[in-house]
Amino acid sequence: MSSARCTVLLTFDFDAESSKEARGLISPTPISQGQYGARVGVPRILKLLARYNIHATFFVPGVTVERYPDIIEQMLAGGHEIGHHGYTHISPLKLSYEEEREQLAKGMDALQRVAGIRPKGYRSPAWDLSNHSIELFKEFGFAYESSL
Repeated sequence: MSSARCTVLLTFDFDAESSKEARGLISPTPISQGQYGARVGVPRILKLLARYNIHATFFVPGVTVERYPDIIEQMLAGGHEIGHHGYTHISPLKLSYEEEREQLAKGMDALQRVAGIRPKGYRSPAWDLSNHSIELFKEFGFAYESSL
């Protein structure tokens, strides 16, 4: 039997409705898909992770934290990390420096107020960074960035 070991980092984006809303998709069909993920999909994932004693990181937009505080509580109770994922899931490429800073600040506020945490990690809602993102990450004290 081999003694080889492997490290796996398991991460999820818990967007719920926010990714659809950020693109203007607010009709019942896309919104219900986001709600289904929150009400059915994420609880199933949490149950599966618990069964196998696996810890993961969930990147969550601030607006989703505010809408689903009970799910955030379950994530934390299960020993999972929660990372910053913007506030309204808007791409930083579409934002000015001030607007991107506001998205980061509002997302951080939601995580601190609702979950009582200051996240160490960040993942861009667009998996891309603006020309000023890294400067802002330093300001907000992130230890790592998971979009690149």
